[in-house]
Amino acid sequence: MSDLPFAVILGTVQDGGYPHIGCACASCSAAVADPQRRRRVASLGLVVRGGMAIIDATPDLSAQIRSLAEIAGRPVNQPPAAVLITHLHAGHILGLPLLGREGWASTGTPVWATEACLEFLERHEPFAGLFRHGHLVGRALTLGWDTALEELAIQPIPVHHRSEFGDTVAYRIEAGRSIFYAPDLDGITVDVVEQIRSADVAIIDGTFFRKKELRRDDASSVPHPAIADTMSAVAQLDTKIVFTHLNHTNPTLDPESREKKAVEALGMRIAQEGELIPLA
Repeated sequence: MSDLPFAVILGTVQDGGYPHIGCACASCSAAVADPQRRRRVASLGLVVRGGMAIIDATPDLSAQIRSLAEIAGRPVNQPPAAVLITHLHAGHILGLPLLGREGWASTGTPVWATEACLEFLERHEPFAGLFRHGHLVGRALTLGWDTALEELAIQPIPVHHRSEFGDTVAYRIEAGRSIFYAPDLDGITVDVVEQIRSADVAIIDGTFFRKKELRRDDASSVPHPAIADTMSAVAQLDTKIVFTHLNHTNPTLDPESREKKAVEALGMRIAQEGELIPLA
């Protein structure tokens, strides 16, 4: 186990999973045939002296919490010290009901989110009942202000993304070293580049390698930045760049693809589950 505190990558793909729900493409079929190619939905775990926290409650929350406990050497029945929410799209909150009476039946698990996101969760079922019955307790975050998780300083940073019901944040996580975690972005803006520049490690939206790979009529309504474009925007930075939240169409999911090798040739990486990132 790494020195404390540290982060661990618990999932690396877009909300629909990999193999993707309802998809029979060659990539997803390969992941069906070979369990080693399967991936969980994007999430990051945090381990501090007194506990563990997880960013986003994905549909894979049960397995991810178990993996986090095993990696951290903690009891698998130790409740998370916090569940941090980036935004309200399905793959980032669908795991929350697993903390209720049909699942863990947790008591007072803190959910860290912006006021807008908490307001939505506390007003709409099935999430509202989790707060009403005491399984979850909301902790409102203030944009741009640090909140302490023991030895970690965690800052929610507003970023542009489709925010139909609340808002979207990235997280800056800092102790001796820092991580900028932004699994969902609409684009690599000047502000995002500055956040990446100021971090030791940036784990950022790599949904598509090229935008044209999403072959559907409403592709323009899914404005994630393409890895190929992001690499050009950040190539001169000293920050270690890791791409996450990969769509099932993304060729970098193939470990032998030329696209994955192109990322690595620039000193950047595709996120891997179980990867530890020291923060001490």
